[in-house]
Amino acid sequence: MFGQFQYASSIEFVFGAGRISEVADRLRARNATRILVVTDPGIVAAGLADRVEAILRDGALAVERFTDVKSNPTVDNVDAGAAMLMEFGADAMVAVGGGSPIDTAKIIGAAAANGCSAHLFMTGERKIDVAGVPLVAVPTTAGSGAESAKVSVLIDHQTGEKKGVFGPGTSPWITFLDPELMVGLPPWLTAATGMDALSHALEAYLGLSASPFSDALAEKSMALVASHIERAVLDGSDLEARSALTIASALGGLAKEQSGLGILHAVAMPVGYLYDLHHGYLCAALMPATLDFNRSARLEKTAWVARTFGADIADDERAAAEAGATIAALNERIGMATRLGEAGVKVEDHDRLVDDAMKSYLLKNNPIPGTPQGCRAVLEASM
Repeated sequence: MFGQFQYASSIEFVFGAGRISEVADRLRARNATRILVVTDPGIVAAGLADRVEAILRDGALAVERFTDVKSNPTVDNVDAGAAMLMEFGADAMVAVGGGSPIDTAKIIGAAAANGCSAHLFMTGERKIDVAGVPLVAVPTTAGSGAESAKVSVLIDHQTGEKKGVFGPGTSPWITFLDPELMVGLPPWLTAATGMDALSHALEAYLGLSASPFSDALAEKSMALVASHIERAVLDGSDLEARSALTIASALGGLAKEQSGLGILHAVAMPVGYLYDLHHGYLCAALMPATLDFNRSARLEKTAWVARTFGADIADDERAAAEAGATIAALNERIGMATRLGEAGVKVEDHDRLVDDAMKSYLLKNNPIPGTPQGCRAVLEASM
């Protein structure tokens, strides 16, 4: 029997090499005149911010740049951006970069429109009642899924938490999926962001809220990662592989938006907060243990994952038992094989990490109920 579910997305996706050239036309059609570009120092150094801003200026648009965005964005980043947006009088934003600038831009608009610090959204003292200015997302990595979702993941140093916030208008208006912008991405970052994309599709696929719609999105996303991530890591100029991962990231973002995440991300969030480790790397490191932990509750789906990533086994139970190993082998091939212990995660911090993971609403969607013992098992198996 099919349970009840719903599917909705307000985002327009524009895909194709070179399509970023259309961004100024789209903004002018919306009567925008003053654009705040939200990006980070790495994107500026790579020349991508200049490239996008040149298109905007050639389209007779006034442009201001905000770059105070950390790799794990914070409430302080958002509040500084909101102040700049209001001072400049921007009537639209363009977020250029990976998940960090895109997530930051979503809540910059909300903080400015609602006249408060993002800290109040994080604590729940204020809701996002008023939508911010229109946001165009221009992802330059294929992994975060931020270009497809309303949720933004932020760190609040006042509360010591890393979690997601969202509300009306926090989804991008248009997302430009232009694989040419990702051609210069280094191999390690290609691998880490690709595994991030995979983690969203995987947990959406296994989650309790999965539906036929989200399953279709998730399966296509995972299949694209399986067939193209190694090519993209090996040859960053392979535009077909870049295109596949760009689409996989967007599909994974749509899948997680519809059916949510689970124990992998519940554990990854506090680890990322405490150690400031790249989120895609954490997802890669935690994925094999997550598959092993959940397989008894999602046997057929776990077997599908195993076969998609190389297990030539017909029997579902035997195939599912190899799913974690197939991902571990993929990690090895693409340079994501470092264990959490080798990345600096300390056993003496496990109690704190488990306690923080248990605060996550994501555990409610995990196919096996999230418990302290379960979070600890996934964490310890990934060390």
